[in-house]
Amino acid sequence: MPMNMNEATLLWADEYSRMAETYDRVAAPRFEPIARTVLELADPKPNELVLDVATGTGLLACLLAPRVLPQTVVAIDLADGALTVASYRAGRAGIRNIRFEMMDARNIVYRSGLFDAVVSNLGIPNLGYDRTFYEIRRLLKPGGRVVFSEWDATPPEGQAAFYELLEKYATRTPSPELARIREARALNRSDPDARALRHPPRVREKLEAAGFASVQVVSKTFPVSFAGPQDLVAFVGAWGWDERELEEMPSDARRAFDAELSERLRPRMGPGGLVEGFPIHVYVARTPSL
Repeated sequence: MPMNMNEATLLWADEYSRMAETYDRVAAPRFEPIARTVLELADPKPNELVLDVATGTGLLACLLAPRVLPQTVVAIDLADGALTVASYRAGRAGIRNIRFEMMDARNIVYRSGLFDAVVSNLGIPNLGYDRTFYEIRRLLKPGGRVVFSEWDATPPEGQAAFYELLEKYATRTPSPELARIREARALNRSDPDARALRHPPRVREKLEAAGFASVQVVSKTFPVSFAGPQDLVAFVGAWGWDERELEEMPSDARRAFDAELSERLRPRMGPGGLVEGFPIHVYVARTPSL
């Protein structure tokens, strides 16, 4: 039977869980400037109750928590491995006012009108996010706000080269696990709503349809540094699914992949390495006031 939306979402969560420690070390620090932008636009106040949707390894939740004391931040994610790493992150930082819970962003089990604000940093699910928007609208108090970041449809140059070469050199005899990942990826690529999440006018339409009274979009390109091509490869592989592709790539193909990627990126290498521009849209929307 063909894979459905729920199966694909659970598979992504499993892969993210598998790589959570690597992701927290390799990827999360590069997303901190984006998270801080979300935080400043959300402008949390002391004692406000805030929900962090798809918290991942807890980057945004840990930045948020000191701002809402003595209140507790609620941080949810579907990937249990990521939540474990998030709990360690908070513990190491001495943060005690975050409640991490394993929960689907499309079915958030809290009562309506509970939260002052909802935030998310690159975490809105690609598949079924209409339900996430309706859930967020339901959970917010009148006049409450949601602030979240998302990628633009045009990927950074280095990542675009990575995926082009991955398609060229990927194994033609994938394991059952990798075959399922490819099926999930194909479902995501073919879903019109998943593609729409990368386009601000379409996201605005979805938010307004969910009942938000005002929607603003802040678009910005964040510069992110990499020591070289292999540092970029490690970053892209940190979510899990691309790491499986690289692991199963035949050794001769992997050598050719690395060589061609290095050659493609060479003109963009400077004294400090490679600088990628991450094109990001940050959405700010509010519920109607009473």
